[in-house]
Amino acid sequence: MRAVDCVGALIRDEQQRVYVQRRTAERRLLPGIWDIVGGHLEPGETPEQALAREVEEETGWKVREIVWTVADWEWEWEGRVRREVDYLITVDGDLSRPRLEAGKHDASTWVGPDDLDLLLVNRPDGDRRLRDLVAHAVRTRFTNHLRLEPITGPNGVLPGHAPDIHRLFTDPWIARWYDTSPEQQAARVTEHQTRWDRDGVGKWIAYERANGELAGRGGLSRMPAGTPTADAIAALVGPEWTGLELGWALTESARGRGLATELGRAGLDYAFTTLNASAVVAFTEQANTASQAVMQRLGMHYAGEIHAEGWSADGTEVRPDAPFAVYLARR
Repeated sequence: MRAVDCVGALIRDEQQRVYVQRRTAERRLLPGIWDIVGGHLEPGETPEQALAREVEEETGWKVREIVWTVADWEWEWEGRVRREVDYLITVDGDLSRPRLEAGKHDASTWVGPDDLDLLLVNRPDGDRRLRDLVAHAVRTRFTNHLRLEPITGPNGVLPGHAPDIHRLFTDPWIARWYDTSPEQQAARVTEHQTRWDRDGVGKWIAYERANGELAGRGGLSRMPAGTPTADAIAALVGPEWTGLELGWALTESARGRGLATELGRAGLDYAFTTLNASAVVAFTEQANTASQAVMQRLGMHYAGEIHAEGWSADGTEVRPDAPFAVYLARR
């Protein structure tokens, strides 16, 4: 692999927005676009040293911690290939008063879930790679023990999660509840990414922060209105529910350690804080008492029962009219 040529800093505020700044129109490389903090390594620098220098030069802030290496990718400009490593970091300094580097940047702002297309402004080629990188950082969440990344396919910056989704659905515990083929798993990765962009919400893939091990997947989905399941749930919980459904699936090795509760709590926080939702449901087969216990620990309340394809009440067979327990959380 070639040496690192440049670094990028994904700096988030308390609302999980990412800091961006606009390159001046006089810049030779990518003039007038909105960009993250970063730049090229100087001779003898390590990527971490370059990161600290670029952050201070471009904002006046100082790197406090490198939280996570988000991306390691290559891009080409005017015939030259550059390797870039992008880091999610925390900084010390007044986040309301960045010090723009004179002659290089002329404006700054914070990008949240509804602002991502700002990264496409003044890009006549429609290059979405920086936009998708910032989206990944904006949508990622951390709990005490988990890193929750929005499920994505390969997009030129990130390799995507298809291999880990395959591993996930071949886990013995998860395979009992989800019978999917490799083709269906690949399609689900694309579907999850589409949902994040279309609905502003989707599922995360969960990794243990301590060792990077795959732990599961979960988070929110927006159920389409008009399906039998959505209509049955709406009849139970009322018009305040706008289709948000919370779910999770953990590998066998990750069970029994409170990680499902952490994942579920992150999903509820995203729904009520980021999306400003009023109500979220979770539902599972009546036979799945473990998931119902998690719903109760999350403070969700039993709303009633619906019927759909799933495991029978005694857990011995899959039936078209299996009973499901529906739980509700309100803001």
